[in-house]
Amino acid sequence: MDKHRVLEFLEQSEDIPILPKNISEILEMLKDPCGFEIDHLVQKVTQSVELNDIMLKNLNSGYFQLNKKIKTIKEAVVYLGMQTVQNLIIFYISRLLFPNITDRRKRSFDIYKYWNHVLGTSVAASILASRINCSDKYKLFSYGLIHDIGIPVLDTCLPEFIDEVSLKVHKGMHQIVAERSVLGGLTHSDIGAWLCEKWNLREDIINIVKFHHTPFVPKINIKEVQLLHIADVISTEYYEKLLGLNLNSNVSKSIMKTLGITEDDYIYVAEILPEEVDKLNSYLLV
Repeated sequence: MDKHRVLEFLEQSEDIPILPKNISEILEMLKDPCGFEIDHLVQKVTQSVELNDIMLKNLNSGYFQLNKKIKTIKEAVVYLGMQTVQNLIIFYISRLLFPNITDRRKRSFDIYKYWNHVLGTSVAASILASRINCSDKYKLFSYGLIHDIGIPVLDTCLPEFIDEVSLKVHKGMHQIVAERSVLGGLTHSDIGAWLCEKWNLREDIINIVKFHHTPFVPKINIKEVQLLHIADVISTEYYEKLLGLNLNSNVSKSIMKTLGITEDDYIYVAEILPEEVDKLNSYLLV
């Protein structure tokens, strides 16, 4: 199937969630973080009881290591920053709208193992941000959670395609090459960016989603995209080990040098990642 037919199929798919009015209003507000009152956002999130509850439960689960219990979304903004909370809201919206209800029998793609890659990218990005004092570790963590939003779209709407990609990966093909061969030149990054644009999300989020595999292309939040790229490579190596593979993903030495990430930083994060992902899995309630 060529890429135009893939996108046409997704546009017409009944499996793409229709945004409830209150969720659509929240996303519209988040696109212009300077153009609304925090209290208005808090009110909208609170009206979505499931979204409000799952955010507060996870923020207070222990992984964020905050020094007080967060009782409201407004308090979360004070402690974590507006962009981080916005990103977390978007992540939880996507988890609520893509609940992994697809019948998993006889599937070659394992969304649950892939979930560990997503968490691994978040953890690696957060740790790297702390080690090199680059950007906000919580914001990088939240970017990691939503960077691969194209995967649940494919898993939900085109399960046979993502299964074919998975089979090619198990035979030794790089995931991006496999995706392009199956999806007519598209990748999960393109699909994710398409969804972000459809949902009218902020440009920095679209950049993270679209360019984390092509980190020399973006024009804005370049360092954050590049740091996410390094974190994604580290987590991909971890994910491949979960699958019993050893494809040796290549990391850009020039980007590491530009960001000030050393080989020791890289090795340190790679070594502690499995334990940190297991810890995060025990905390998150999604």
